[in-house]
Amino acid sequence: MQTFIAKVIILMSLLLGISTNQLFQAVAEDKSSQWQPLPQEGIKRIAFGSCAKQWQYQPIWQAVIDVQPDLFLFLGDAIYADTDGKTAWDVSEKQLRGEWNRLADKPEFQAVKAKIPFMAVWDNHDYGTHNGGAEFPLKEQSKTAFLDFFGEPINSEKRKREGIYDAQIFGNEGQRVQIILLDTRYFKGNFVKDTRTPEEKAKLGIVGKYLANEDPNVTLLGEAQWQWLEEQLKKPAEVRLIASSTQIVADQKGMDEWGNYPHERLKLFDLIQRTGAKGVILLSGNVHFAEISVWNEGNYPLYDFTSSGMTHIEPKYANVANPYRVNHPYIDLNFGLVEINWHNSLGTLVTLKVITAKGETAFAHQIFLEKLTSLNL
Repeated sequence: MQTFIAKVIILMSLLLGISTNQLFQAVAEDKSSQWQPLPQEGIKRIAFGSCAKQWQYQPIWQAVIDVQPDLFLFLGDAIYADTDGKTAWDVSEKQLRGEWNRLADKPEFQAVKAKIPFMAVWDNHDYGTHNGGAEFPLKEQSKTAFLDFFGEPINSEKRKREGIYDAQIFGNEGQRVQIILLDTRYFKGNFVKDTRTPEEKAKLGIVGKYLANEDPNVTLLGEAQWQWLEEQLKKPAEVRLIASSTQIVADQKGMDEWGNYPHERLKLFDLIQRTGAKGVILLSGNVHFAEISVWNEGNYPLYDFTSSGMTHIEPKYANVANPYRVNHPYIDLNFGLVEINWHNSLGTLVTLKVITAKGETAFAHQIFLEKLTSLNL
């Protein structure tokens, strides 16, 4: 069906004498009303997930609907456009749009889209190149296709700047929740390949193929996004959910993670501390299992809540030692849920839950918001 639709759009563009991009954007604008509008009031239940192969059955969306979140955050690999899970290939813009259409055609996805508002950011496979970054020649075309799919208005500011990072604040003073979505692909500098043998890496418990890039001139977020992030962290909010497609705290797997850019990772931690931003919780995906890690070397504990694997899992990643881990890993299909109880008698309580494909709670971790202000509390 998606191939037929793409052919019709291309034919119409020829007949009308306009570019296919213009027509695709017009279609996207027309479809934007099909997405649920973002909440206009405060929020207290935020679901998130990542890594869903668009060619597979996706029953987990029913479990997402059942928990009735105020918002769902898609943290990347919403489609796998450049691989079948075994082989990677170069994609075209037409292929990218075709795979987005393939996701749009899924009844399971249509059902959740009709009920729950979405915010989204990409990872490598929906960006369009395996573990790629700033060097990707189709990054602007991929950006347009991504924003078209998620119904971004044609006159949106996000369409005018580089990257797809985004932020929103929901709720009134005392119960404000800030959502910050980081773009870890568009500006990302090159990885450093790990040339050690598989046997050597196995002895060290490393499953990935990258080393830390120690070059301070190599960026992950890019200067413009860093400046924007600092501005966002200075805005008033009680709870701040900073979402990244890849893990931020855990840094020992040698795979696609912030640990491959240690200076950028420390820059993020320092920025949170320097701006005085309170109530920060990190959300991440990518690794095909769920866990919670914590960084304890700042003003207050920085929790990195990872949820990944909505259609598939990878036990070997979960089996790598993680000295920052404070809960699990959970190795089965899952999505994450952040619940905020503003009225708990002991203070605002934030509960981090991993939800299974059957809608059950795999594990939960509770944090009093007051603990996310100073290590002295």
